[in-house]
Amino acid sequence: MNVNDRAKLFVKSQEITMKTFERSINASNGYMNNITRSISLEKIALIVQKYPLLNIEWLLTGKGDMLKSLIDINEPESQYVNEDLTTRASITAKALVKIDASVTHLLNEVSEIKEQLTKKGK
Repeated sequence: MNVNDRAKLFVKSQEITMKTFERSINASNGYMNNITRSISLEKIALIVQKYPLLNIEWLLTGKGDMLKSLIDINEPESQYVNEDLTTRASITAKALVKIDASVTHLLNEVSEIKEQLTKKGK
C-alpha cells in the first residue's frame, strides 16, 4: 500500500471526497492519484494543519494507526487550537457511531449463531 492508497483510506474514513481533500490542501484535482511515493513538504504541512487527527507517519510510511490516539491529541503541549475541537469532536462522534453499529451487528450475529447451535443440539 502506498501513500495514495492510504490517503484514499483516510478520505473514505472521513466521509469526504478526494476532491474535497485535495482542495483543502490546495492541490489540483487528481493530485493524490498521481502520487506513488511521497508528498511535497508543503502538502504535508497543509495536511497536518487541516487534518489533526491523521497520523502523518501512517500516511507516509504505513506505520502505526491511521488516526492519532486521543491521548496524543489532548496533550497539554498540543499544537491544536480550540476551534479544532469541534471538528475533532464531530469526527470522533462519527467514529463512535460506526463502532456502535459494528458492535450491534456483531452481537446480532453471535445471537444468531448461538440460536443455530442450540437448534442443532436438540
